[in-house]
This record gives sequence, C-alpha cells and structure tokens, in this order.
Amino acid sequence: MKIIGLNGSPRKNGNSAKLLAEALRGAEEAGAATESIYLYDKNYKGCRSCFACKRKSPAYGKGCMMKDDLSPILEQMLLADAWVFATPIYLGHMSSSLSALLERLEFSHHNYDAHEKMLPKEYPSLLLCSMNGNTAFMDKMGIENSCKYDAFLMESFFGPASYLMVNSTLQFDDYSKYHTAGVPVEKKTAYAKEHFPQDLEKAYEMGRKLALSAVSTNL
Repeated sequence: MKIIGLNGSPRKNGNSAKLLAEALRGAEEAGAATESIYLYDKNYKGCRSCFACKRKSPAYGKGCMMKDDLSPILEQMLLADAWVFATPIYLGHMSSSLSALLERLEFSHHNYDAHEKMLPKEYPSLLLCSMNGNTAFMDKMGIENSCKYDAFLMESFFGPASYLMVNSTLQFDDYSKYHTAGVPVEKKTAYAKEHFPQDLEKAYEMGRKLALSAVSTNL
C-alpha cells in the first residue's frame, strides 16, 4: 500500500510540512509506504479549460492532458492508494499551488455523462489546513468551511475524505525582525507551544486511520 503526501506550502519545513510529516509517519506505522512531494519546486499551472479530458476520444477518462511538471505527479498519485494534502491558508483559501493541482486532478476525472466516479478504485484522502489566525477569527470568517468544502469535493470525486483545521500557528522564529506590531506575540507563542504539538498528534492519528481506511476501502 502506498500513500502520497503533497506539500502545498512554499515553505519546505513550515507548519504544513510538519503536519504532513506526522500524518505520513502515522500511515507508515500502520503499514503503508509513503512518499512526500514538495509542489513549489514544480513548474505548472491550473486547469486551462481546454476540455481535452472531455473529448470523445481514446484519451477520455485518462486524466489531464496538459504536459508539464505536474503530469508525472498526477500519474504517481493514481498508482498510489491514498493521498495526504497539506496547505497553509492564504486569504481564506488553500495555497495556489495545491489549488492548481486539484483543479487538474478533479476536473479531468469529473464525469458529465453520469456524475459518477470515473476511476476504477477509490482514493481515501486527508486534507491538512493550517493558518496564522486564531480560533475566533477562523470562526468569524468561516474559514473552516472552505477546508470542509474542499474535503467534500475530494470525497465526491475520489472516495472517503477527512480534514484537520489547525489555527494560531507561528509564522516566524523571531517576530522582532518583522512588522507585526498588532500581533500579541507572547500570547500567540504560548498558545502555539501548547496546542501545536496536540495538532501534530491529531495529524499522526489521522494519517494512521487513513492507511487503515485505504486497506478496507479497496479490499
């Protein structure tokens, strides 16, 4: 069994990467082989609405027809058994890098004829979302609903999906070097030191459950 992790953050070792690493560690300890892919090293764009994936041709059902750095990643994903996506929240939504991947992955496997899943098997998935804002801000702006909806789309297209919303993460090691006068740094740092380890534990457990789900889904 193979699980692929997609890091949709520009930071290779940031909060998203740490959450992804823990989820994959949980999957490994449940018996899965894992691979992590850092998307910001790749040169690609989102869906260009060419509709090549919808033409009545032998290519129909074969996925996105665009050829760039994302093409082999999409092929790798379909050879795996489950996926973990990790992204920071920018302006209330997932990163542009992960959004572009999902545009091409989801739309090219969307069936206009019957509105049924096009793939021969299901791909359980886990979406890890992290943001700088606190719980009150997240609730006020309805940001968790964005992650919930993205997980809903994944489930609609590919199979069982879950998500983890993490907030109040630290953006910098040293806030004194940046213009952040409006940030309550001491309070924020204390909160993150207490809660982020708990979030990592949740990611680990969800990764473990994802691996077990992938086994049962495709028996």
